[in-house]
Amino acid sequence: MKRILSVIMAVVLVMAAVTACGNGGNASTKDTAKTETKAPETTAAGDATEAAGETADPSESEAETKAPDAANTSGEVINIGVIQYTQHASLDESYRGFVDELAEAGYVDDENIKINFQNASGDVSNCQSICNLFANNDTDLVLAIATPAAQSAVNVFSESEVPVLFTAVTDAVSAQLVDSNEAPGKNVTGTLDMPVIADQIAVIKEVLPEVKKLGILYTSSEANSEIQAKEAQAAAEALGLEVMVATSSSTNDIQQVISSVVGSVDAIYIPSDNGFASAMNTVNSVAVENKLPVFCAVEAMIQEGGIATTAINYYELGKQTAAQAVRILNGEKASDIAVETQKDCGLVVNKIFAQSVGVTVPQEVLDRADVTY
Repeated sequence: MKRILSVIMAVVLVMAAVTACGNGGNASTKDTAKTETKAPETTAAGDATEAAGETADPSESEAETKAPDAANTSGEVINIGVIQYTQHASLDESYRGFVDELAEAGYVDDENIKINFQNASGDVSNCQSICNLFANNDTDLVLAIATPAAQSAVNVFSESEVPVLFTAVTDAVSAQLVDSNEAPGKNVTGTLDMPVIADQIAVIKEVLPEVKKLGILYTSSEANSEIQAKEAQAAAEALGLEVMVATSSSTNDIQQVISSVVGSVDAIYIPSDNGFASAMNTVNSVAVENKLPVFCAVEAMIQEGGIATTAINYYELGKQTAAQAVRILNGEKASDIAVETQKDCGLVVNKIFAQSVGVTVPQEVLDRADVTY
C-alpha cells in the first residue's frame, strides 16, 4: 500500500512540473507576439536600423511613429481670408497672382491652406461684414484687395494678432493703413499699385501732341483715386494742359459723368479707379460713339477701352504680395515687413480702340510698347 501511494505521489509531482513549464512557454509566446505586432509600425529610420542588424526598441518605434503627428501640428491647415472690393480684371489678376505664388511656395489651397474668398461687390458695408465674418471664423491671415477692403480689414483686425496684407492700394499712409511704408507700425503690410502718373500723362501728350484740354474722371468716394487724380492734374498742368475734373459717386452715374465732358475736352484720363474699371464697357461705348480718346492708368482698363499707358502688372503685384505672406507664415511679423511697390511699369497700347476713336498711335510709341492689343 505504501508503495502504491508513493507511485501516485510521484505521478502527481511530475504532472505539476509539466503544467508549470507549459504556462511559462505560453507567456513567452505572448511577449514575442507583442513585439512582432509593433514591428510594422516602425518608421523608415527604424527599418534601416533593423536592416543593419540592430534590434529596434519598441519604445523608440512608438516615438518615431508619432513624429509625423508632431510635424502636422505645425503644418495644420492655414485659414486665409481674402476680401476683394469689387470684380474687375486688375483686382482679379492680383488675386490670381497671389494664389499662384503661394502654390509655388508650397501653400496649396485645399491642401495645407484653405482660402475663403469673398467679393464685396463694391459696397463698403459689405467689406465690414466680410471682415467680421473672417474674425469669427478663426482666420489666420487676411488679404485685402483694393483700398476700401484694406481699410475695413485693418479696422476689424486692429486689436488682433491676425496679420493683414493688402494689395492694389495706391497710398497706404494716406488711407491710414500703416504709419509709414518703411515701418508699418501695425500688424499690416502689403503692396502698392501707385504708378508713375507723370509718365502716364506724358504718354498722352506723346500720342496726341495736339491735345490742349484733358478731362480727369474718377469716383469721389475712392481715396486712392482722388490721390491719383490730384497728381495727374499737377502733371498735366506741368505739360501746359488745361484740366477739367469730373467725379462719379457710383457706377450708376458713370455714363452721365463721361457724357458731361464730351465736347469740352480733347481726351480723358482715368486713374486706377475701381468704379470706372468695373464699368469699362460703358466708358468704351460713350468714347467710341463720340470719338473721344481715353487713357487709363491700368492695363486691364486699356485692354477694355483705352489707348495707352505705362502700367502696373497686377498679376505680378499679387505674386509680390504672396511672397510677403510666405514670410509671415514662416514667422516674420507683418509690422517688420516694409510696404512694397512695383518699380517696372511696361508701356501698353491698344491700337484697336485707338482706331475706333479715330486716333493713329505714332510708330515710335508702338515700337516701345511691351504689350499691344
